Formats: sequence, structure tokens, C-alpha cells
Amino acid sequence: MTRIYPRSTLKRIIHAHEPTMKMSKNVDIKIYVLYLLFLQRLVSESSRQAQLTHDSIIQSRHVTRALQMVLQQFKG
Repeated sequence: MTRIYPRSTLKRIIHAHEPTMKMSKNVDIKIYVLYLLFLQRLVSESSRQAQLTHDSIIQSRHVTRALQMVLQQFKG
């Protein structure tokens, strides 16, 4: 089975942000899946914003509007 992302790199990034916090064995996988889910929702919401303004191309203003909504959904 091939790896989708470098686990050691992601663990190093997480550890750099929270050096005192200990991580469980598979926490990097969960973080990566949540990251992909966030990006998927951001793209779909940006596409929806573009459709509402009758644009065929997603522009930065659509992403900015969608980002506010998606961040509210992911707020924990």
C-alpha cells in the first residue's frame, strides 16, 4: 500500500506547533483526514458562491466568502 502523505513530516509540523503535547499513534491520520474534509467543503462552497454570482470560474472573492462559512462549520 502506498502512502498518501509523509506521516513523519506531518508529525514534525504538529510537534513544532505543540511541543509539550503528546500525540497518540494515529492522530496524524485523523488530522490529515480533517484537513482533506475542510478543503473539500471549501472547494464545494466556493463553487456554490461562484454559481450564485453566475461566474464560471472560482475567484478569490468566492473563496474568501466561502472560507468564513466553512470556518464557522469547523469551529470546535
